[in-house]
Amino acid sequence: MDALAKQGSAEGAVGAAAAHDATPPTARDWAGLVVVLLAMFMSQIDMFIVNVAAPVIQDDLHAGFGQSQFVIDGYVIAYAAGMVAGGRLGDRHGRKKMFQYGVAAFTATSLLCALASSANLLIAARVLQGLSAALMTPQVLSLIRSQFVRDHDRARAVSAYGAAIGLGVIAGLVGGGLLLDLDVAGLGWRMIFLINVPIGIVILAAAVRTVGESRSADSPRMDFAGVVFTGLVLPAALIPLTVGPEKGWPWWTWLCLALSVALILVFLRWERRLESRGGDPLLRARLLKAKGFGLSMAAVLMFFAGNAGLFLVLTYHLQSGISLSPMKASLVFVPLGVGFIIGSAACRRLAARFGIRVSVAGGVIMTVSLCAVPAVTGMASGRQSVLLAAVMGVSGLGQGLVVTPLVDTVLSRVHQDDAGAGSGVLNTVTQAGMALGVAAIGALYTAVLGSNPQDPAPGVSVADFAHSFDVTSFVLAGLALAAAALCALLGARPRTC
Repeated sequence: MDALAKQGSAEGAVGAAAAHDATPPTARDWAGLVVVLLAMFMSQIDMFIVNVAAPVIQDDLHAGFGQSQFVIDGYVIAYAAGMVAGGRLGDRHGRKKMFQYGVAAFTATSLLCALASSANLLIAARVLQGLSAALMTPQVLSLIRSQFVRDHDRARAVSAYGAAIGLGVIAGLVGGGLLLDLDVAGLGWRMIFLINVPIGIVILAAAVRTVGESRSADSPRMDFAGVVFTGLVLPAALIPLTVGPEKGWPWWTWLCLALSVALILVFLRWERRLESRGGDPLLRARLLKAKGFGLSMAAVLMFFAGNAGLFLVLTYHLQSGISLSPMKASLVFVPLGVGFIIGSAACRRLAARFGIRVSVAGGVIMTVSLCAVPAVTGMASGRQSVLLAAVMGVSGLGQGLVVTPLVDTVLSRVHQDDAGAGSGVLNTVTQAGMALGVAAIGALYTAVLGSNPQDPAPGVSVADFAHSFDVTSFVLAGLALAAAALCALLGARPRTC
């Protein structure tokens, strides 16, 4: 044991020395970071902007409510299902190359979304758009991991990554309402997809000269069986979680959930068997067994489940509970995004000094802010919306403090040759957490309310909406505190790679 400990310490010292002596990033590297983060920003927008436009799309395409939901969820499920495979393709064939292919496909499928003439065609286009995002976005963190080797440079890059996510949330929630209000050229909801086309073209043109190429040193072969397993597991889990609450959890939803568990067990067994035979699995044992990797993924799951649940119930409360228009409701989210950006920017120095403890502090700030919600929800509509915006600003600050050190900790503990797969797992867990949060927190909120929040029964009052929001806020505070506790445990485990 002592020999192993000394070996681990020696390897850690060598890794630290290598990071210290590494060549600093050039101006071209920083310009490339801006380009890849613009793509990340674009994918974030499309995750949130459709939520605002969903009622308009439903009316224009004469879609049912279930179809309207799958316009949103088809993207998220496909995005999550293809993430690990997308990251591994980058490891094998080149992260820049796969990034460019992903951006080109995302741009083309955005155009398909805008041209869709029926709900089913739009759903199909959104699934393809999600798969394109799954090829594009894992390369972002992979490129950060490979291009920014020194710890403080990588911390700055990851801080910018967090800021891009925050800006994407703001642009998605506010920009959707703004574009619908402007109704550019009479295009209505179609403009929310068309706007991706010029942005995608700019990214493709800029990436040619600014984004550097990198790939895994051992040129891993593609584990096609693993790709099939990951492509089946997440839809089997996420589709019933999305549809179940609305449909009253029919038998097939439970069958799908059981199937997803069985598929996970078979997938992990296949990966171990493939590696023992000298093959190259989608998820290598050294990735899954990296110190703190499991804890960090659990923290990511808790954090993003809580965030997605908060976005959902806050939207219900603002629009159905206190009757704000979609545009006014979206403005309440602006301080949350601003706080997120400020928190991410502050992490540049804080994380260098305090490491993952910054994430612990951020989780505590989120917990306190969410516990303050019941003090606000009993007020009049106008004053309440202003104070809720302030509370969300504090919560957003906490969120920004959590994300950057947590992501940086994950990247620092993943072997560089596994950067794509590690990024894919991180993004997959993020999307799965969001889907889980929407399903579980949405079901809790509806159960406490005792009615469909989008079409409340005649006896449901403003006070009932306030009570439902209060109860779910305490649960969300519990999730934030759990994420903070997991980060604290993660901080107690030293980095070994």
